[in-house]
Amino acid sequence: MTPGTQLRQARGERNLSLADITNATKIQPWVLEAIEADRLQEMMSPIYVKGFLTSYAKFLHLAPEPLLAAVPWPKPDPVLEDLPPSAPAVPFTFQWPRIPLPLLRRAGAAVAIAGVAAGLIAVNPVQWLSRISLPAVAAPKVAKAKKAEPAAKPAAPTLASVTPVRESVSVPPPPPGPLAAVQPLELSVTAHRTTWIRVRADGKLLTQQRLPRGAKERWTAKKQFELVIANPTQVELSLNGQSISPFAVAHKGRILITPRGVTPLADAD
Repeated sequence: MTPGTQLRQARGERNLSLADITNATKIQPWVLEAIEADRLQEMMSPIYVKGFLTSYAKFLHLAPEPLLAAVPWPKPDPVLEDLPPSAPAVPFTFQWPRIPLPLLRRAGAAVAIAGVAAGLIAVNPVQWLSRISLPAVAAPKVAKAKKAEPAAKPAAPTLASVTPVRESVSVPPPPPGPLAAVQPLELSVTAHRTTWIRVRADGKLLTQQRLPRGAKERWTAKKQFELVIANPTQVELSLNGQSISPFAVAHKGRILITPRGVTPLADAD
């Protein structure tokens, strides 16, 4: 016998209705129905399920520990396998290029000759620098200046044709266009796990249902949405094509969505 069946039978033996249980424990009727149908663990996290089931069992004078142990908890989602490890990096070793021996000998001889010449010039620079013949540099030719020609007489100025100026005509500005229409709100909901949801648009109840896993719904409103979600962490919300952050939705499952943002929804009387 499942925990929900035991609780339903115990409630029937005491001739109690779901309304009587709600008045005494403050647990919503839809939560009590989900407990007795053994579906609450599919709609809420284990913390809420254990709390509601314990309160319900204690009110009916039943031990909650055996009931919690018999709850059929859903299996976790499969985890993707880890990617295979990448190949180890090959260490890089630098090798100096091999220079032929004859080339090294020529380079050494050139360095030695340059060193001897530098030493001789340092000892007696006047003697050795005079022996170095520099190529003669030809002086640049200077072009002869031409005689300046007399400047031409300036031409007599000609009067430009004057066109009559027309009087400016003031054009009235175009009338202002109609005010831009307010963009309606479009709310999209995707359920990652089975949960219960209630949606109100502009104060009007649109839906109150149980969304199965993978369900996608869409509603529109002019001013605001009022949402009550049993498990807000297992749904994905988007407003006018823009995703709403999960941290903004975590308001105990009661949220108010307006063009200004997402705020907690006040508790109903």
